[in-house]
Amino acid sequence: MPKPVFRLAEAEQVTWETSPRTLRLELHQWVRRGELVRLKRGVYCFPDRVRDQSEIARALYEPAYISFESALHYYGLIPDAVFALTLATPKATRTFTTSLGQFIYHRLKPDLFWGYDPDTLMAEREKALADYLYLNSAFLVSERACWEGLRWHNLGEVDFKKLKDYGQKTGIKKMINLVASLEEYGKNQEDRS
Repeated sequence: MPKPVFRLAEAEQVTWETSPRTLRLELHQWVRRGELVRLKRGVYCFPDRVRDQSEIARALYEPAYISFESALHYYGLIPDAVFALTLATPKATRTFTTSLGQFIYHRLKPDLFWGYDPDTLMAEREKALADYLYLNSAFLVSERACWEGLRWHNLGEVDFKKLKDYGQKTGIKKMINLVASLEEYGKNQEDRS
């Protein structure tokens, strides 16, 4: 297979002279020998050829893009290490645990599924922040102690005008208040630096 991550149907197209039963047996043997990893039913990868987890994420559950804690850590907005790849999807929330990592897909309303690079699957900085606030809005409060507890960093790099627009697109009044409170916290954080 030329691809590092592939579905059973793709393998059947490439090995059309091999019976489906024989192909499944060969795939099973490759998995047992460690030459191949079964990610989920019908999805496999060559672990030594996977460049990054987005290749796996793309095959596990589509459509999806990297957001929430994973993107926030990528942009340096949160200091904590992230041990699972967190993604947004318009489909049902799902978690996949594989030998190559854990992939957590959080559901967003389909009309909020935008704001990412289709090549890398990475959300824009402001979209990742908006997604995080949206997903956690029931637990967050517009208070400094809340933001300090989350240990935000580098908020000066956030385009709060864009984030406010994104917050308004959710149609949730609390989102707008959270964004305004976070912006104020970010300004105070810069003043203390």
